[in-house]
Amino acid sequence: MPLLACASAVQARPAFWTQVFAAMPKVLAEMAHNPEHRVQILCQFRQLGTSHWHTRHWQLQPNRWFSIGSVAKLPMALLACERVAALGGTLQSTLGFTQVPIGGEWPESEPAFESLERSLVRTFTVSENVPFNRWYDFLGVDAIAERLAALGYPSARLISRMSAPVRDNTHTRAGRVYAAMGDVLSEFPERIGHERRFALGDARTGKGFLQDDGRLLEGPHDFSKANFIALADAHRMLRALVDPASVPESQRWAIPDVMRKEVLRIMALLPRESSDPVYSESEYYDGYARFFLIGDSPSRKPEALQLIGKVGEAYGFLSDVEYIRAQGSSMECLLAANVYVNADGIFNDDKYEYETLGYPFLAALGRAVWQVLNTNA
Repeated sequence: MPLLACASAVQARPAFWTQVFAAMPKVLAEMAHNPEHRVQILCQFRQLGTSHWHTRHWQLQPNRWFSIGSVAKLPMALLACERVAALGGTLQSTLGFTQVPIGGEWPESEPAFESLERSLVRTFTVSENVPFNRWYDFLGVDAIAERLAALGYPSARLISRMSAPVRDNTHTRAGRVYAAMGDVLSEFPERIGHERRFALGDARTGKGFLQDDGRLLEGPHDFSKANFIALADAHRMLRALVDPASVPESQRWAIPDVMRKEVLRIMALLPRESSDPVYSESEYYDGYARFFLIGDSPSRKPEALQLIGKVGEAYGFLSDVEYIRAQGSSMECLLAANVYVNADGIFNDDKYEYETLGYPFLAALGRAVWQVLNTNA
């Protein structure tokens, strides 16, 4: 059963969200009720050792565009794992280009080829953009869309590289995939795919867009050619990885179980735990790319707490999609939320209330949900 159908079948109980918001600072709890912040929340939870996920949701609007930001890296990473596995490769397989990449973030220092494992570490520890762009060209825009639709996500759109002009995104470059021992597993060609847009209506929003040359384009900005994943879809993508048995077989990621467990291990890594690349803890603290529970503090994560998921941050939109559990707790939880903190309504001006409102809201929300679940367990 699709997650949205499941969510509507088990309607959110007011008492649950009343308890959650009561456990948050009042000014942050009020954000959940303020339409200006466009808050959406989806929570599923269960007792360890049981199979049924209980569902609570708040203001889900699956047809309204919002910036999913780097949450888009979650399905892109899993699609890359699927493809490499299908070729007979492993996480130690390397992939890259025989042509210079087009558009998107790709610094001169970036190697042409990199192992899938290293790209995954870069993605889930500190949310680097380059691995996404590598996988984008590796997979090709048409294959990405077709596989997402086959998995049950027809409205999902991975149609733009990270930090890329719209005009370049249907054209992908040629390259190769090598096995860990150096044998060529596959070659992929240069391709020009079909253009796709936001599929669910109007994607115009905001009051203006500040161009890179400093000119302000006034009026709502059209995001129809930007990446999009409905919050409930991103939530189900993670659930299908964490608990494959909870979704229909057709919606499970085609990733061998040994590789799947390794991916989950990498997704739980903190920046300070990575040996390749090495990240400075003073810059990349534990909550750097994990907003729920710990994203409002540079302090280290509690040792017992485990977080597996992906955050997104773009244009004043903050999102987090996480699997949460902790030693000593009988509960496990899948939590997804989005909040908008862009008071002036201007995009690309780097004037967003992330520090004062966004990070505190998501961190407090995560702590409150986890507290309520464990209090009521």
